[in-house]
Amino acid sequence: MSGKERVIAAMEHRPVDRTPVFPVVTSYLSSRVMGVPMEGFAIDPNLHHTAGLPALIERFGFDGVEIPMGAPSDTAEHQKVIEQDGIRYLADVATSTPIARLQRDDHPIALSIEPFLKNKRDLEKITITPAEEYERLGCLEPVRDFVREYGERVFIAGHAAGQSMNSLAAWRGSDQAMLDLVDDPEFVHTVMERATAMSIEVGKAMIKAGVHGIYIGDAWASVSIISPRYYERYCLPYHANAAEAFHQLGAKVYLHICGHSSPILEMMADTGVDAIEPLDLMNTALLADAKRRVGDKVCLKGGVSTSLLLNGSPDEVYAASVSAIEVCGPTGYILGSGDDIPRDAPLANVDTMLRAARG
Repeated sequence: MSGKERVIAAMEHRPVDRTPVFPVVTSYLSSRVMGVPMEGFAIDPNLHHTAGLPALIERFGFDGVEIPMGAPSDTAEHQKVIEQDGIRYLADVATSTPIARLQRDDHPIALSIEPFLKNKRDLEKITITPAEEYERLGCLEPVRDFVREYGERVFIAGHAAGQSMNSLAAWRGSDQAMLDLVDDPEFVHTVMERATAMSIEVGKAMIKAGVHGIYIGDAWASVSIISPRYYERYCLPYHANAAEAFHQLGAKVYLHICGHSSPILEMMADTGVDAIEPLDLMNTALLADAKRRVGDKVCLKGGVSTSLLLNGSPDEVYAASVSAIEVCGPTGYILGSGDDIPRDAPLANVDTMLRAARG
């Protein structure tokens, strides 16, 4: 079976020749494998598409990867790198105004900390870009090129997340977002309706570019941050709406909620997605509990501790991976990391996940 076939079979609870391996990876891991500083990915936002993800596929042999929307084709015309007092910044081309501080080995730091939505009147600032506009801007070409090269070999998921809590926290600021949940539910729902509409247009565009599935979800929807009651009230409906929209277009859908998710597993499955990830903070007993509670309804994806990937030995990672496969498999399970593979995790530990899946 190809990686694409394995992932789809797992999401459909069909037999596989071996457990697929599809961890959460970002440009952190690409940077390590390529030997390119993280600032390179900020300067060229499409570097992850053109070189980063290909490097990971060739180095590790993952069965699936997640790809973000490409940057507009004219991005280079609007931003440049400047240096002030020995510090490098991304800056506006026309005015040389710094936008973000570059970091060699981490993501850039945005210089503006003003919330996007200061009050209800600012809702008018939320504009929903139609899927067709992403095509016109050139955002789909990097995705389409990647799909042409790897689409038959690996499962490719397009990123269209932020339906609920992530957008609320980003636009209102984290402290105010928490107050809004209590003080102004109507406003919260309006924000989330618009965030979901935005994500659906992004997902439509990604599906048009040829991806096989869509990643949805919100890290801020974790029970580490909000209660199960708030997840049901505020987040579940919007995750379900996005999943239905993408299913209608023929794509698989998986839901990402990191942090503590055990209390909301049934609600995550009730969104109608094909898989839930990343099974963060779950030991073997909790993975077995997740399999018992929702494993007949939804594919489980993830489960290998990020702390173990960072600090453990290859033998420990191997044992954890084999254990996850045993309790979550043999069908309806995709081996992966409990969240984004840490920046400094030994590459040998990532290799070990593949070795465990291959027996």
